[in-house]
Amino acid sequence: MKTKKILSMILAIVMACSAFLMLTACNDKDTDKTTKADGKTDTYEIALITDKGTIDDKSFNQGAWEGVVQYAKEFNKTHKYYQPTDATTNDYIAAIELAIKGGAKIVVCPGFLFEVALYDMQTKYPAISFIILDGAPHTEDYATFKTEKNVVSIFYAEEEAGFLAGYAAVKDGMKGLG
Repeated sequence: MKTKKILSMILAIVMACSAFLMLTACNDKDTDKTTKADGKTDTYEIALITDKGTIDDKSFNQGAWEGVVQYAKEFNKTHKYYQPTDATTNDYIAAIELAIKGGAKIVVCPGFLFEVALYDMQTKYPAISFIILDGAPHTEDYATFKTEKNVVSIFYAEEEAGFLAGYAAVKDGMKGLG
């Protein structure tokens, strides 16, 4: 039960940061770059695995990383991110396993690109908690979807963002399409 509460708090922070990034993604201003977490120990309790992007990509990776950092600071947890060498399922699996070997008890995977990798990892590492943003674990051929109790899948309410964007456009004076 304690794990679910921790995962729920991380989920809330990640969603808040992601929402903030969606609202500010079109901003031209250059912001401070986030760097790798500096921990005093060789192990890290929370790990983020990036997809093809970096932790300063002004998208999923950055939003997830900022959520992890905020949660880790608030609850005095160690944290680190891992960037796979390439964008393949095998590279994602290797990065996840590296994070687990580094001591991660919670692994955050930002995006649907991790669905197949997590399908295997969730049963291989039942003591590890996984968070996947905008995806759910499944086989490569999409034949089987399975989410174990150690995985939390977070899906964004994209229709709400679309509605708000449309409302903002009309409020800003847009009267026609195209």
